[in-house]
Amino acid sequence: MNTINMISALLASIILLGMAIFVLIKDWRDQVNRYYVFYNLMALGILFTMFVTYAFQETVDLTHLNKITQMFTIMFFASFFTMSLVFPKTGKAFPLYITLLTLTPSAIIGALVMNTDLTIARAYFKDGMLVREFKAFYTWYAAATFLYLLAGTANFIRKYFRTKVEIYRLQMRYLFVGSSFALIFAATCSIILPRLLNYSKLYAIGPSIASFIVTAALFYSVISYNLMEIRTAIHKTAMYSIISAIIFIPIYAIIAFYYNGSFYLDRLPLHIIVALVVIIFFILSFYVHPQIDRMFKRKQYQFENIVDTFIRKIEDIKDPNSVVERTIDTLFKSLYLRRAFYLVYNEKSRKYEVSHYKGGDSDGAVEPVDRNSTLIRWFVRNQEVLNVGRIYTDDKSFADIRDEMIDFFTANDVVTILPMYHEKRVIGLVCLGAKDNLAAYTPDELEKLATFQKESNEIISTTLTYQKASEEQFIARTLDLSSYILAKSIPGELPNVQGIKFGAFMIPRYAEGVDYFDFIRPAEDGIGVIITDVSGVGINSALYSILLRSAFQSCLNDAPSTYSVTQTLNRVVYEYSKGKGGLVTSYYMYYDIKTMRLMYTNAGFPSLDLFRVEKNDFDSLDTEGIPLGYDISASYGSGRTNMLRGDIGILYTRSLVNAKNQKGEKFGLLRLREVIKENRSRKPTEIARGIHKAYEKFMGLSSPEADIMTLVFKIG
Repeated sequence: MNTINMISALLASIILLGMAIFVLIKDWRDQVNRYYVFYNLMALGILFTMFVTYAFQETVDLTHLNKITQMFTIMFFASFFTMSLVFPKTGKAFPLYITLLTLTPSAIIGALVMNTDLTIARAYFKDGMLVREFKAFYTWYAAATFLYLLAGTANFIRKYFRTKVEIYRLQMRYLFVGSSFALIFAATCSIILPRLLNYSKLYAIGPSIASFIVTAALFYSVISYNLMEIRTAIHKTAMYSIISAIIFIPIYAIIAFYYNGSFYLDRLPLHIIVALVVIIFFILSFYVHPQIDRMFKRKQYQFENIVDTFIRKIEDIKDPNSVVERTIDTLFKSLYLRRAFYLVYNEKSRKYEVSHYKGGDSDGAVEPVDRNSTLIRWFVRNQEVLNVGRIYTDDKSFADIRDEMIDFFTANDVVTILPMYHEKRVIGLVCLGAKDNLAAYTPDELEKLATFQKESNEIISTTLTYQKASEEQFIARTLDLSSYILAKSIPGELPNVQGIKFGAFMIPRYAEGVDYFDFIRPAEDGIGVIITDVSGVGINSALYSILLRSAFQSCLNDAPSTYSVTQTLNRVVYEYSKGKGGLVTSYYMYYDIKTMRLMYTNAGFPSLDLFRVEKNDFDSLDTEGIPLGYDISASYGSGRTNMLRGDIGILYTRSLVNAKNQKGEKFGLLRLREVIKENRSRKPTEIARGIHKAYEKFMGLSSPEADIMTLVFKIG
């Protein structure tokens, strides 16, 4: 029994020292790692002094050596309690002064044990058994030791039930809670039994077995749940050692039995033995090996199964928003993330904005990302998963843009980004935050995320194609009807009036537009002109145009009063939409041919741009009214100005000057004015044609994002 105690204590000492060195080398800066090393070294002190006790019975002072063992024992259980204070790892370090206060009682008791005879009077071997003569203080020493043990165990169990972070619950379940019961067993064997029953046969075996249990639990927790972020190295070492042992030990055993004559194997022909060895090798390789690998790669296989199942389930979903939402939810739960969100491109704002956010520690506020930002430009060139670690290490790709990229990752607590593409455009970014336990993404997880990105991207792209086709079919059906309606509202030709000439063009987003312009002539001496911008497409928007035409034509008697006409249009749109209609803006002007005076009122439309011949420059004529239909009591102002022969005015929908080409450049008001200046001596129809050509040349292959309506007039 003494030999078993000696060997088990030595093996446990070697294992504990190796674990301490490995964890310290891995990351000595981590607070949890440092506390774990201290915890291991105290256990090493216990086991190694036990080994010396049994190995050198005749040459050492057993009484003093036993006091050293007792000192390491109480320090060990105190360190176990401090471990329960720092784990799970949090964003802030645990205060050192609290740790020192916690360890102070154990240090005082340890000093008393070492320097007095309060706990033990004498230790010696008698008839091969270790005998210790205890004193009264030993009972209080043992009680203090158990208080530390019970406090640490209770604290781990409390944290296990209170924590909401699943990965921490799994780590505590397989290491710290299990280790607590192993340590209770060790304390019983080395403290309680010798003190109460004078039974010392398990004096070193109990702690040794406990250290083996803790080591096995550590390996499993590290391998399966990335405890202390040291999964990869231990996984490779442990997994392949065990696989090799399981595969080759049975083969060696069969060969040994054959040559030793055991189990009558020597009576079988050699070729039968060879065939048996080959069969066993293949059985173990194909059936046992995968199961062992799965056990050691449990979390990886769980993640792979979740991803594979998810991909199969979403293949039939046709709504891209649902696909994105389920993508974020799946990755958030399966990787135990602190946050995850999706940035999707917004056509109106021309920025990438959050569409789905998951995470309980924030309100989901993420600054929009400009489509020309460094981050987006990188993903335009590189259709691959990007982990933050690569930004720091890949100088070839990130040397010049590292700071800008890191700013986004840091500001939004992002660790990994999965880009999503459609028709060679970056339509969104799946942004994954840090894990709950702050562990890094493993190479296996990044590899699976790359596969996931490709599969999920294809599904999202397919749903977008389906959605676009459905929208185009709907638009095509509604435009067939709306184009018929609009044919009744837009004048077939421009009026031919002496003293003022007109030119116009329209570029619809689809087959037919819904913007509207019209003319009224209450008398030979004047003409009223209205132009509107109706948002959207389809029947509803077309009905707004037909409604405006009817209301406008009824204002014939009020035509010279631009204020009255606009007030009427506002009331009609408000009553039709009950104050909740779409965005409808308009600009109405009345030109008195006899006095050459222009009156005007604006309701949310771009201001009239007027080129004055006299000063060879432009004026902007505006009354700054709100769009139609929002407030029935809204007050619309009116303005007036005198005109000269040769003056040129242009009314245009905002989508003309805001239009952007493939380079992201705006057509802009200055470009529009240059075209007017260059063609100022021409007729209004020719000026309108020149603007149209300049716009098409500028846009190239790009299409308008809304209807474009342009009306030009010239005083003649």
